Amino acid sequence: MIPPGAGHSRYTFADMAIRHDRKISILDVMGPVMVGPSSSHTAGTARLGRVAHEILDDDPLSVHFYLHPPLAATYRGHGSDFALVGGSIGLNVDDPRIPEAIRIAEQAGVEIEFSEEDQGDVHPNTVRIEIESASREVEIVGSSIGGGVIEVFKINGFQTRFKGDSPTLLLFYRDRPGMISDVSGIIAQEGINIASLYCSRKQRGKDAFMQVDVDSPPSSAAIGRICALPDMAEARFLDRIP
Repeated sequence: MIPPGAGHSRYTFADMAIRHDRKISILDVMGPVMVGPSSSHTAGTARLGRVAHEILDDDPLSVHFYLHPPLAATYRGHGSDFALVGGSIGLNVDDPRIPEAIRIAEQAGVEIEFSEEDQGDVHPNTVRIEIESASREVEIVGSSIGGGVIEVFKINGFQTRFKGDSPTLLLFYRDRPGMISDVSGIIAQEGINIASLYCSRKQRGKDAFMQVDVDSPPSSAAIGRICALPDMAEARFLDRIP
């Protein structure tokens, strides 16, 4: 096969460098275990819905999906509608009930709404999700970037970098000196390594957010100690998103 732009000149297979050092995952070949039809439009969007559900940590009463225009143009044909709803009511990507998720949600009394909304310069498969229970509201903005992989870049108005592929603490608190040290100290006492840490704030000394990706889940006692820290408003632990 002649690559685009190569014409019919002296380009042969002998000219192509062969690399043997790249490790290939079975997911590169087969894709994720999922209910189809598409890893980017179905598996990834289901995981985005599941992230919203896990952060809410409650039974949803309503979910509103604001779809970036390219996704809004294709979401029904590719199954993104039932995938998003399935994740938002707590179904796994490979749950055979995913295609029936909208009906299941309606039977459970969950109000579902889809709208189109330009999210700016983002991946085509981007959605903003507002999910609400009787006592809580959560908003996330994220993209399904292919192969079932997701990137959540905003949680409750805070910038973040969440992929759902490792155990993660999501912390909401009042910005003050020493908070990062306090949190990391508790995690260190558990003998757990921090893989990455990301912070953002809306204003100095005001509401702030911390995402801590760890190598293994902290104990419930450690999460309780983090919740009890001065100026800590809320702490959520999310294991790997299935």
